[in-house]
Amino acid sequence: MPEKTARVVVFFYNRLFDPLIQGNFLVFVESYLKQEPGRYRFHLVTYENAQLPLTPAQQTTVAEMKRQGLEWTPLQWHPGTGIFNKLADIAAGFWAVLKLRSKGYRHLIAYNSVAGSFCYLYAKLFRLRLFLYTYEPHSEYSADNGMLSIECMQYRALNSLERKAAFYAAVISSGTRFMQQRLERDWKVPGRFFKIPSVTDCRKFAFTPEVREAVRSELGIAPETRVLFYPGKFGSLYYGVEIAWMYRWLLDEEPALHFLVVTQQPEAEITAMFTQAGVPRVSYSIRKSDYHEVQRFFFAADFGIIAVPAGPSKKFISNIKVGEYLCSGLPFLITRGVSEDYLVAEERGVGVVVDDFAETDIRLAWPAIRAFLEMDPKKRRAICVEVGRTYRGFESLNPVFRAAMEELICDLPALDSSL
Repeated sequence: MPEKTARVVVFFYNRLFDPLIQGNFLVFVESYLKQEPGRYRFHLVTYENAQLPLTPAQQTTVAEMKRQGLEWTPLQWHPGTGIFNKLADIAAGFWAVLKLRSKGYRHLIAYNSVAGSFCYLYAKLFRLRLFLYTYEPHSEYSADNGMLSIECMQYRALNSLERKAAFYAAVISSGTRFMQQRLERDWKVPGRFFKIPSVTDCRKFAFTPEVREAVRSELGIAPETRVLFYPGKFGSLYYGVEIAWMYRWLLDEEPALHFLVVTQQPEAEITAMFTQAGVPRVSYSIRKSDYHEVQRFFFAADFGIIAVPAGPSKKFISNIKVGEYLCSGLPFLITRGVSEDYLVAEERGVGVVVDDFAETDIRLAWPAIRAFLEMDPKKRRAICVEVGRTYRGFESLNPVFRAAMEELICDLPALDSSL
């Protein structure tokens, strides 16, 4: 075991307070800070949106992180998909990583594949040992969703960088057996692979009946009302108005349902989709929440929605909401071919699988959804929580993450401090 404190740059092409970061990777980092404070020196690099400044509560969180030993470099994000905006972001990351490299940081973790593409360039230039965390084919997702053409320069550049990054990385983690097969069997990459799905802090999402009652009271939802739940985005890599139509068809089957949506998108934009689908305003609620309090809404619900369209690349995705649903005691609806989650839903009896968010599929799925809603709530929660803990829980995945970190820093004794 290396004896030195390992200096590790953690590179996110996200905001620090993006829920995907707060509820996923940082759960592992926080465990090191609390349990082994001298084992690693982590320096986070993020891209912040000038239109979303830190709230007072988030500023307090940052101050606490710094007291625990976590360091942070916030960069300015350049919005838009234009090539010059991306080049500006790459350049900003270049200077940030170069500065840290000169201070003795020799290990680099990239969170997701877009960050991985940036970090491949930095790692190769600055001779850094690279860990691709949550490696997924973002370019292929974009093509499957019609956001990029496979003939366009942006797709070809991103796809090429994603592949090069996989062959350069010393360590790679991803959430599915399908990515493991691609990397180890098909591509035969030299780096070590660790299967780490999106992790969930089961303590945070442990069901609390008093919170359920309080949130339902705030929303004006009766205790006996069965609530469907969707916390997330509409459009882009997810279904958009199809979510509203999905609910409309279920509402036709059971008019007493209620749909709870938690999203950062403008309420008027979401309301327009539900109006287009003919959903009465009284039948749904829309709220905003940061990650700190979002679990309250999970507890108020009875059944979750995963709104990811099927596609050839979607088998590689690892949706963080699946773990959060399960650890909160919620079964879920999901499209066939998405991650291993659809297999877990069927094989472990914790969800309903459809081919698409099309009317025939949704109406045929209703009896199975209704069966979950009519199940004894305590029994339903117990089944889901047990699967959630073993499949996505922090306690199950933390030993795998720690093994990946040890693989990353196995070269530490040979390092020096010079460029």
